[in-house]
Amino acid sequence: RDAAALHRYRSFLWCPGEGTPLKAVRKLLPGEAMVLRNGKIERRFTWYQLPAFRGVARDLDERASVGGTERFVRAAVQRQMVADVPVGAFLSGGLDSSAVVAFAREISPDLQCFTIRQIGGAEQGVTDDLPYAEAVAKHLGVRLHTVEIEASRMAGDLERMIWQLDEPLADPAPLNVLYICELARRNGMKVLLSGAGGDDLFTGYRRPRASLRARWGNWRPAGARRAPDGPTARLDQRRAAARRLAKLFDGAGLSGDERIANYFRWSREDKLLSLYTPEARAARGGATALGPMLDFRKPLPASLPALERMLALEQRFFLADHNLPYTDKMSMAVGVEVRVPLLDLELVEFAARIPTNIKQKGGVGKWVFKKAMEPYLPHDVIYRPKSGFGAPLRRWMQGELRPLVADLLGTDSLRRRGLFDADAVQRMISLNQAGSIDASYTLLSLLSIEVWCRRFIDDGGAGPGQPHAR
Repeated sequence: RDAAALHRYRSFLWCPGEGTPLKAVRKLLPGEAMVLRNGKIERRFTWYQLPAFRGVARDLDERASVGGTERFVRAAVQRQMVADVPVGAFLSGGLDSSAVVAFAREISPDLQCFTIRQIGGAEQGVTDDLPYAEAVAKHLGVRLHTVEIEASRMAGDLERMIWQLDEPLADPAPLNVLYICELARRNGMKVLLSGAGGDDLFTGYRRPRASLRARWGNWRPAGARRAPDGPTARLDQRRAAARRLAKLFDGAGLSGDERIANYFRWSREDKLLSLYTPEARAARGGATALGPMLDFRKPLPASLPALERMLALEQRFFLADHNLPYTDKMSMAVGVEVRVPLLDLELVEFAARIPTNIKQKGGVGKWVFKKAMEPYLPHDVIYRPKSGFGAPLRRWMQGELRPLVADLLGTDSLRRRGLFDADAVQRMISLNQAGSIDASYTLLSLLSIEVWCRRFIDDGGAGPGQPHAR
């Protein structure tokens, strides 16, 4: 096992960089190619670099930025409509998927779209997507298919998900992709268009806004920067607003690139280390969770603004190591090809030329994209609250997942594995069940690693439905 990579899976819920859970297996990096001959690497080279590394001039004014965004997005979507099989689209009701559908239906007025409804409702603090998806479908006159999913089914499919992904990603969102693609395939679709990439090009996540606030934090003395960690650590983490505030100030004592990269981390280093056995801590060596991100950022021009540095991380890591791999693996599990027109290279190159203050205007992320889509989509869809593409995990941990947690994270199981301190994990489970802390994603990460170990180490890659080794 690769202890450093497993530490990164625990830190981010996915693993940035070339690492995998196995030391002998490495990922080819985005934009790289490799020539193999007689079982040996003959040549390994980079064929594409993100615009951030090339010093692209952000030279567009507001009018050119808005008009160009509309033009390049339309062209990218309509290029990817070309196929000799039926083409449909994801439709979450967010800006990105709605924009893709708006331009796709210009070519295909009978476009079929697909979304998901979680019976029991969304997680506390998370906006329900379905009403927005229905509003967009009605506004654009497209047919919307909805797959309804019980929480018990999703919880029961977590082991299948880890097996299909080949790695212990601790995010239920891949199951949504799987269920939507299954529904699309039953309706004759072999290709779906996705809105993935819009957030990463145009500042849709909370992290870029946090990187702007970091400029204020870096002006303060080091002692003042460290101060917020204490009070926010005591906030009630069961509330979404408290979790976001704590995340904003987590790592307030850091500065520069380290602070920006820290926004991607789900769990703090000290909390993670307290869960390891002494042997696992020793195996990790001196490797840090942020290492691949900090190494990636070293060649970036020093003049590149903090927000653009954050977007470079979004594009290189969150997209390439998380969102795109799980989308590809889960869709291809049922024979559906997912295309991502918002990552068209011409659009990526154009977006790099848009000035930072046009992408993000004050607290409004994706401002330029939103303005570009105002003639095509309802105002309340364009300016709706940001919502994740996930599942009600915190509710699962109190119900449907309790038997799986008891099995995979039981004392005997953890001691056999030797990665995590059984007593520390049991304390965390008890506090989480009592509602004293919010450790749902931390526990899912531990659970995912144990599922992966059982399937790929103990059982040699046995598929779903086949018995675990004990």
